Amino acid sequence: MRTIIYLLIMIALCSCQSKHEADQPDPLSELISSNLTKNGMIDPELLIGEWACIAFAYTTDGNEISNETALSGGKLTIPVASTPKNYSENREDLWRLHYYNSYWWSCSLSGNSIKLTLLLYTKINVVPEERDITVALKNAYSFVIKGDELIIYFTGVEDKNLLILKKNDNP
Repeated sequence: MRTIIYLLIMIALCSCQSKHEADQPDPLSELISSNLTKNGMIDPELLIGEWACIAFAYTTDGNEISNETALSGGKLTIPVASTPKNYSENREDLWRLHYYNSYWWSCSLSGNSIKLTLLLYTKINVVPEERDITVALKNAYSFVIKGDELIIYFTGVEDKNLLILKKNDNP
């Protein structure tokens, strides 16, 4: 009986420690996010508009960007900087990615930190590039705006961690 109680206590302690570690910001992600903002802006109001997905890229530190790979499609429409809590009543306030399919996201912003939550989507014959863009948005960590480009830093993919979008001046 003591062994079972001891095991349960150890499992509970380990699970609490893992949850606490998961809540801690990743130092490398924080460094990359910080370095990306040095030459850009993080004003949420600048996010509003229509953005064409133009490239994936990679950075190890947020200072230098390499391995840029062009994208052939995708458009992100941002009607409001942060999605209101009553999004279910007003789909027009959700961020919308349109590729072949459409995806609607709620957004939470804090400084340059960003969290996108997929709420609705249509899914017919998803091509790999479209899947990669949605994975990037699901794993979005932070953003910066440099001129007419929106750079979203995301985690969870080994060979790319930046999604680069270009502002469409004539939506």
